[in-house]
Amino acid sequence: MTARAKGGALARLAGMWCGNPEFRRMVASRTGKPCETSDDAKAYILERCGIDSRVQLDHVPAAEAKFHASVRLPWVRWQQGARR
Repeated sequence: MTARAKGGALARLAGMWCGNPEFRRMVASRTGKPCETSDDAKAYILERCGIDSRVQLDHVPAAEAKFHASVRLPWVRWQQGARR
């Protein structure tokens, strides 16, 4: 039997952000497309990080790096008022 990887802190963080309407507004602003649901936000994160599941954020170093650079940093800047 193969053990299934579990999501850790980054997967949980990404999941919480997907449920945040302000995060979804940031995604819509960055993509120019509507981001109305948590599934829309999830798709954005998966695409930006080149992964199939948020669980991979905690197990694939390249995905973690992309998450920090392409999702987390823009979100932090958005929260600090650099909305564009």
